[in-house]
Amino acid sequence: MEFEFRPIKVEDVKQIDSWNYDGFVEKVEMKPYFESLEQTGKLRGPGGCEGYAALHDDDVVGLFEFNVNGRIMEIGLALRPDWIGKGLGAAYVERGIAFGVRHYEQDVDEIRLEVDEQNKAAIRVYEKIGFERMEQKDHDIEMRMSRSSFPS
Repeated sequence: MEFEFRPIKVEDVKQIDSWNYDGFVEKVEMKPYFESLEQTGKLRGPGGCEGYAALHDDDVVGLFEFNVNGRIMEIGLALRPDWIGKGLGAAYVERGIAFGVRHYEQDVDEIRLEVDEQNKAAIRVYEKIGFERMEQKDHDIEMRMSRSSFPS
């Protein structure tokens, strides 16, 4: 499965904001993008991260967010609700990470993310591709992947 990643546009933010999920996650938090656009004229996500729309056959099917701090890349991601549960998660996460590592051209040693403890399917995907649990804060599990596990 191939994905194309492009800098997020206002229409992407609106589309992703309309996605509704079943279960404990109801929506992807897109409010920071709208606030950043209003305040600075730039689309920035939570913590000032850069967002990228993930496309397949020109349809927005996901979101990948990157924030590089020194040698650590923090990521956030979402997959469109109708794409969940179809066995695409590992490929999607690996392609997004590979894009981020190539795009930022920085010497990154570690990739980190946080996931809700109830999101068992996502945790399985992350562990399958090489993420390890670091610690748990309230209901979020912080996970990391070391350079030796990065997808190419």
